[in-house]
This record gives sequence, C-alpha cells and structure tokens, in this order.
Amino acid sequence: MEDLPKGLASSGAVKIEKRLKSISGGRVLDVATGEGGFIDTLMKTLRDYDSFVGIDNSKKEAEFAKKRFKGHPVEIIHMNAEALEFGNDIFDTVCISFSLHHLDKIDKVLSEMKHVLRPRGHFIVQEMFCDGEQNKAQKTDMLQHHWDAEIDSLFSVVHNKTLTKQKIEDIVNKLKLKEVEIFESTHYVKCLFCEDKFECEDPKSKQIIKQATKEIDDALDRLRKYPDSKVRARLEEEGKKLRERVKKFGSAPASYLFCIGKK
Repeated sequence: MEDLPKGLASSGAVKIEKRLKSISGGRVLDVATGEGGFIDTLMKTLRDYDSFVGIDNSKKEAEFAKKRFKGHPVEIIHMNAEALEFGNDIFDTVCISFSLHHLDKIDKVLSEMKHVLRPRGHFIVQEMFCDGEQNKAQKTDMLQHHWDAEIDSLFSVVHNKTLTKQKIEDIVNKLKLKEVEIFESTHYVKCLFCEDKFECEDPKSKQIIKQATKEIDDALDRLRKYPDSKVRARLEEEGKKLRERVKKFGSAPASYLFCIGKK
C-alpha cells in the first residue's frame, strides 16, 4: 500500500481492517471502553452499525468518552463489567480491546459478555502479548508496561503484566466460540488513519521518545507517594533505567492478537 509506511503496510493491521469491513456490527457493546478508542476504530472500519454502548468502571474515563461521542449514536455507561446490567442476547457484537490485563476476573467478564451477545453475534478480543519475535523497541514498551503495572498494583489498581500469546488463546478458547479467527499484528488498526503514521514508524522519533519519557516521569511522580522507601527506591531505579533504554532503543507497541468468533 503506497500511502502507508512499509512496516504498517506489511503488518496485520491491514488484514484486520479488511476483516472488520466485512462485519455489520448492529448494536455493539464495547467493554472497558476507557476513552473510547476502540469505538472510534470500529466506527471507521465496520461495514455498518446501528449503535454503540461503551461501559467502563472509571467514572472519569466514562465522562471523557461521553463528551468525545456527543452527537453520535454512542451511549457511555459507568458499569462494572463483572455484572453487566443488560438482558441476555441483546447485542449483535461485543468487544474488549487491550483490557484483559486490567481485569481482576477475566473469565467472569468474558462470560458476562457472551451472555448479552445474540446467537451468531460477533465476539471480538484484542490483546497485546509479551512473547514471540519482538524488536528492542517493542521490548522497551513491554518492560515499561510491567514496571507501570507493578506501581499501579501498589496503589490497589488492577493492572497485571502482559499475557503470553498462548494464554490469550486459552482465554478465547474457553469461550467455545464458533468460526474463531486469530490475527497477529505489530501495528494498531487505528494507525491506518493516523496523521502521524509516517513519523510514528520510527521508534526513536522525538515525539515517541518524549511521550514514553513523560509516561515514565508521571509514574515516578505517583511512586513518590508510596510509603515503603525500599520498594520505592527499587522501582525508581528501574524507572531511571527505562528512561535510558527509551533513549537508546526507542519504544514501539508490543505485538497483539486480534481474535474474532461467533456465539
């Protein structure tokens, strides 16, 4: 594809977009929607859709998403994904994107999602993984994620380390879906529509290094509030090493699996 950077054009993102374009979403439920990033991607890629419902346990992110989609057929609800407040078989598509590692009870949430999905409806899961062939910039992203997850956990925020490919596949297989397809990609589908896609192709671009460094500094600021000085000192040292690694190798999102099946 001539209008895309080489890495993005050859990534699984193009195949995933093509698959999404073949789907009529109908009424879509997006779980752990955050600021609504995956809803935005689906609005740009699905063949068609009727409406979206996004749920998140964070009131702050739910409020942001409400403002983001004002004027669109999108309803954002503050709700616990472990106890969905919907009837059975009412959504045509259910999805969860890059959020499995933020769940305390993964199987419970996915089971709830399956209950509200209509028979033959599409179930979409996409999640980054920590193993496989990943370059040094991607490994930087994973190390930073694991470090940040440990800091969040100190403050009772559910944030687990990145899962392996096999673990993600095992989680999806437990759902016993039909016609399961699994794609792998080094780039996000949203990158296809990003104005900065050529600049972002370089993991050592000024923009990427600045963003990754800011995220590390923000985490270090949170860490200063933790009372255990020994734990704090260890994680602060790891944070300093991460900053140096970002400068040396840059940062790039870890590869991920895009899984889709039918109920």
